[in-house]
Amino acid sequence: MNKPTVDHILAGLSKNAPEGDVPNRYSAVMVTARRARQINSYYRSLGEGGGLEDFAPPLVTGPTRNYLTIAMEEVAEGEIGYRLAG
Repeated sequence: MNKPTVDHILAGLSKNAPEGDVPNRYSAVMVTARRARQINSYYRSLGEGGGLEDFAPPLVTGPTRNYLTIAMEEVAEGEIGYRLAG
């Protein structure tokens, strides 16, 4: 099982949730997956020598290099916010 747990992720996500929204597992998956893709793009741009202004570096430090785990840790700590489209 990955750490942080789903309960920790949902608690962190509720810190920065839009007004009147209660985060659920679906929103947690969507936010963490999008953030993991952003982290992947950041490290890929480092290797290609591209500009870093489009991509945010990881906001937490840890022993893992798994982008999804890094994204889950960021969300669990309340570092990542989201807004609903539509």
